[in-house]
Amino acid sequence: MTTVAQLLQLIDENVGALPPRAVPLEQAHGCTLAETITADSDQPAFDRSAIDGFALPSGSRAGNFQLTGEILPGDPAPGPPHGAQILRVFTGSAVPDGCALVMLEDTETDGARVVVRADASERLIRRRGSSVRAGSVLLERGATLGAGEIAVLASAGVRAPHVVPPARVLHVTTGREVVSFETQPEAGQVRDTNGPLIAALLREAGAVAPPRRHVDESVGALVEAVRGTGDFDVLLVSGGSSVGKHDRTKEALEAMGFEVLVQRVNSRPGKPLVVARQGDRWAFGLPGNPVAHFVTFHVFVARALRRLAGRAPLAPVLARLTAYLPAPADSRETFWPARLSAAPGAWEAQPLPWLDSGDVKALGGVNALIHVPAGAQPAAGGQVQVVRCGASGGTFL
Repeated sequence: MTTVAQLLQLIDENVGALPPRAVPLEQAHGCTLAETITADSDQPAFDRSAIDGFALPSGSRAGNFQLTGEILPGDPAPGPPHGAQILRVFTGSAVPDGCALVMLEDTETDGARVVVRADASERLIRRRGSSVRAGSVLLERGATLGAGEIAVLASAGVRAPHVVPPARVLHVTTGREVVSFETQPEAGQVRDTNGPLIAALLREAGAVAPPRRHVDESVGALVEAVRGTGDFDVLLVSGGSSVGKHDRTKEALEAMGFEVLVQRVNSRPGKPLVVARQGDRWAFGLPGNPVAHFVTFHVFVARALRRLAGRAPLAPVLARLTAYLPAPADSRETFWPARLSAAPGAWEAQPLPWLDSGDVKALGGVNALIHVPAGAQPAAGGQVQVVRCGASGGTFL
């Protein structure tokens, strides 16, 4: 049986970043930058006023001045004022050479006469190039493009940055007994929870996912569902990953040309996990129960998605265990649903009630998984390693 550490190593050593491509700036949020971006001009590109007020000759002291005009934001700087002349400026206005500024609240205006009650200061001017010089590095290759980074790219006029694109993930649910969550199940049927669960997890992971498909347990139906879709980077199959008579995921993946690398992993929940590869494409056959789905996605699938996106796994999180954990049921490593919260100077992990891997109610309020090594029983107050779930999920090792 494959250990958790062995499967994580397999992912780290074999899942590489997707080929970079140019995307419109509006679509680049959350992507990994695949090029170094330099400034195309000085920033600011000209001397700019940092305040609403007046421009007057450098070195001017308090006194009376004659208003001779104004400089609106967006207008080029005119010639500088001389002697007792003064110009009205606004935040962002271009400041003429040889000027200093005084704030509006330090003045009193009577028609064209302006009484200045403070000495003029050049410190109120944002000088050309004071933030960035043309040619200097704005963002390094490998940066994750959040909202701030998008603004930086816009400031440099970058319309289509080269990025590692988000993974395209195809999700297929299986099972004759599974019906839409919108319907009332009949005897022997269950509502589909794994479809909405995986769809939400993929959104949080920033992956691109076409509409989910659902098929019965037959190999032919699964193969046809996959072949009838567009291209993808990762295939997720819900259910059919165990070794029962109707568990056909492994057989279907092999029929599609995938090489099955893992069939079972020493994890609780999530033991019947299938991992397969076909060139640069990856497939995960997820155990059918929802808690097992949740765990295997955050521990393994999210890690592969980060690798495909050109990102390294996140650093581990250590937290203080707030309550007793029962003795392990067997020798498998356990990932226990928990609530992670910030405490003064540390994180705290509160174990949540969990009956078994089919106990979907146990997922309510979960934002972390406590990692319990095989044979261990962490004591309340001790340190445990935690997988964060949600938008920052996939934190392990």
